[in-house]
Amino acid sequence: MIVFITTGYGKNVIGGSDIWCNNFVENILPLVKEDYKIVVVGRPLMVEEDAIYTYENDNEVRKVFEECDRIVILHHPYKPYDLLREYLHKIHTTFVHAFIPDMVGLEDYENIMTRLDWDWQKDLLDNSKNIIWIGYENDTIHTHYPNTINITNYYEWKQHKPFTGVLNNSIGYAARCETRKNAHYLDNIPSYIFSNKYDYRRMLEASKINSDYHRFFEFDYRFHNKFFEKNFQIFHGCYTKEPFGYSIFDAIDNGKIPIIHKDWMPDINYKYRAMNKKEFSYEYLKILEDGFEKNKKQFDQIREGLEKYTDKQKWIDKIIQII
Repeated sequence: MIVFITTGYGKNVIGGSDIWCNNFVENILPLVKEDYKIVVVGRPLMVEEDAIYTYENDNEVRKVFEECDRIVILHHPYKPYDLLREYLHKIHTTFVHAFIPDMVGLEDYENIMTRLDWDWQKDLLDNSKNIIWIGYENDTIHTHYPNTINITNYYEWKQHKPFTGVLNNSIGYAARCETRKNAHYLDNIPSYIFSNKYDYRRMLEASKINSDYHRFFEFDYRFHNKFFEKNFQIFHGCYTKEPFGYSIFDAIDNGKIPIIHKDWMPDINYKYRAMNKKEFSYEYLKILEDGFEKNKKQFDQIREGLEKYTDKQKWIDKIIQII
């Protein structure tokens, strides 16, 4: 029996890792020929019928760990889960969505959504037969773990909305407000923000930016598509150390033109890129100044460049070969 461990899936979508886990459950699990159980670490917000939750449930979880032949970690908690520590020797594969050394020490303020324990992540990875990085290229994790396997995430275009031009000076932002997402770049800029209210509040308190021109919408994945119908055409996708970037794909799929990080997918010929807050402001003004034809050319180039990350079958085939 295989035990698949995650921190969330199904209706409990908080971030990109949950979307990835949903894709795994939908596309990979039907192909798994062995018996399996799904163990979700934490307390459920909305219960999934087939899941075993760890909250106040040590006896059942221990029984499952004892009976299983191997453990596959789809997304691990970033703070220790002591019961799992007893079964590290059973870890077969760990999928890595974020590498802790990439998540800290990025700015002169820090806003991290959960406790990060590098020693814990290191214990998991040191005991994993296979380490799989979901990002689009080799990264810091490969320096620490040279045998890390890349199985790049994928995205399915669903909206197919064209770029119709920049009609106002508003920017859209649809991500958590952790430090590396650089929400503080929206200082004094008219913005539509779709995020967690507590994360957003901590970001404002820590960064001291002017949010007078922000319109905030509490994140709820059920209203994800509705958010992209708001009246903005420019999108803030300038995230530091971004492994894949669902929200950037989402923005382009909805006809928005993004400002992205200079280090993100540098092989794509796209000019609206920034490395810091000052450069972000410059690129924002540049988009407004360039006009439709130049904007459209850049939009088409990034849309074409992202096509190579849309092969779902390739993703399925690679994962099935390993687990």
